[in-house]
Amino acid sequence: MFNAFYTVVNLPYTALTAELTQDYDERTSLNSFRFAFSIGGSILALIIGLVVSLVVPNNRSLQFLLIGAICAIISVLPIYWCVWGTKKRAQAVANLHPETEQTVSIPFGQQLKIAFSNRPFLFVVGIYLCSWLAVQLTAGIIPYFVTSWMGLPQWHISSVLLAVQGTAMSMLFVWSAISKRVGKQAVYYMGMTLWIIAQVGLFFLKPDQVVLMYCLAVLAGFGVSTAYLIPWSMLPDVIELDELTTGQRREGLFYSFMVFLQKICLGLAVNLVLQRLGAAGYIKPTPEIPVPTQPDSVLEVIRVSIGPLPAAALICGLVLAYFYPITREMHAEILLKLQERRERRGRV
Repeated sequence: MFNAFYTVVNLPYTALTAELTQDYDERTSLNSFRFAFSIGGSILALIIGLVVSLVVPNNRSLQFLLIGAICAIISVLPIYWCVWGTKKRAQAVANLHPETEQTVSIPFGQQLKIAFSNRPFLFVVGIYLCSWLAVQLTAGIIPYFVTSWMGLPQWHISSVLLAVQGTAMSMLFVWSAISKRVGKQAVYYMGMTLWIIAQVGLFFLKPDQVVLMYCLAVLAGFGVSTAYLIPWSMLPDVIELDELTTGQRREGLFYSFMVFLQKICLGLAVNLVLQRLGAAGYIKPTPEIPVPTQPDSVLEVIRVSIGPLPAAALICGLVLAYFYPITREMHAEILLKLQERRERRGRV
């Protein structure tokens, strides 16, 4: 139920990028702010969890109840802030481009067919799928890696996640500025290269190399930042290419498919990790033995899941980004052709 209502809010929220601006670089900047608050919310939730666990140390049920209540209140208020803050801007852009408000008349089945025949959209889908699969694989295996392979207390799990997410948040605006100079693809190459190095480094990490673990977590954060930023900045450009081809704008169709992919990746990544751990003979913690010694087969699965698997997904994303066709120059040409079409319609 939570995920269903989350989707109801998140789908129009993500589609706002294309509604608020048509500028190629401004969209990247807009997504920088969007994901700064998104990652910031994740970090805040981690901090709230740590504080609650210290305040209520021995009551897990009450801990979860308090965390849920606090995060729910903090989450709802910014949603209304977003609605009030963007309404005038969205209406102003709609007045400048009234064609964006037209009802889509193409049947749903044909819409899907057109979307999947949109070659740049398929590249964006692939880039996002590979990047997000790596994010979810890493996030899912970190608790096992920290406790079972590194042999560290559980509080290090939150610390490692904070290192990754904190770096990702701080780098969003840096990558956005770099993108204005070198383009979205080049930024994606830079971030993914650093992230691949970090994932490979985690695979070879020894249990006594705690400082190096945190250094690699920070390095991974550089790449995670571009995984958040670049695919969502590319998508509005794809929507305008679709408008040029079909004469209609269908933000909802493209964004809903991306949100759907996000959920599929989360489910696949978590299931893949848990199934492989179970098949390898994972020993579940008990109150008597909270951190059991795992067999070598489980430790090997943990290392592969945090190293080669995410790295392979990221390499696939790099290949797809190389062939992604919409550059800054091509996007400017698309906007020019759309403007010429609108002027012709206005004269008619």
